[in-house]
Amino acid sequence: GRGKDAARAAGLLALFACWYGFNIVFNIYNKQILKSFPYPVTVTFIELGVGSALIAAMWASGAKKAPTLNREMLKPIIPLAVIHTVGNLLTNVSLGKVAVSFTHTIKAMEPFFSVLLSALFLGDIPSLAVVGALVPVVGGVALASITEVSFNWAGFFAAMGSNITFQSRNVLSKKMMGLSSIKGAIDNINLFSVITMLSCLVCLPIAMGLEGVRFTPQAMAAA
Repeated sequence: GRGKDAARAAGLLALFACWYGFNIVFNIYNKQILKSFPYPVTVTFIELGVGSALIAAMWASGAKKAPTLNREMLKPIIPLAVIHTVGNLLTNVSLGKVAVSFTHTIKAMEPFFSVLLSALFLGDIPSLAVVGALVPVVGGVALASITEVSFNWAGFFAAMGSNITFQSRNVLSKKMMGLSSIKGAIDNINLFSVITMLSCLVCLPIAMGLEGVRFTPQAMAAA
């Protein structure tokens, strides 16, 4: 009935509000951390580690049933985890190089890449209305880039790279959910959880190789 529809719409709006709210806080704190601890790969590893710990707690408490994984399921998930790692790394690199507002102005291009990659990988051809709606987005990002005081190419390309990697992950995740080895065996929440945990493992050797062991208590205290 109407009551259920209204409650569902209100719940969806609340989720969007929480998503935006947490995202704002996350990015502001990330910028502050990267100013005093300029090791974006290590910061990414720690963030993925905290996420993995929360996921483990979610499964252990029974709030969400843990998925049963096998080798056939992991084969397509591991590449997604690598893409997810790269996307998070590039976002943090960008936040370290330019203003938070500029990073997210560039990330406003995500719908453009989502439409482009969906057309390339899934064969979803956008309507003229969708293409028309993307024109002011692309124009606005171009204008903001030209006038941005904190602009530098490293921050710009890192933010643009994170757009491409995250949207590749989203499109390929959608495609993967249709595979016979995956379909019905894992839902979206558990898929994202597994990707996060695998990303943490992928990020560890990269952090140690590029920045050394920066996540010991002594190194953190020194910073």
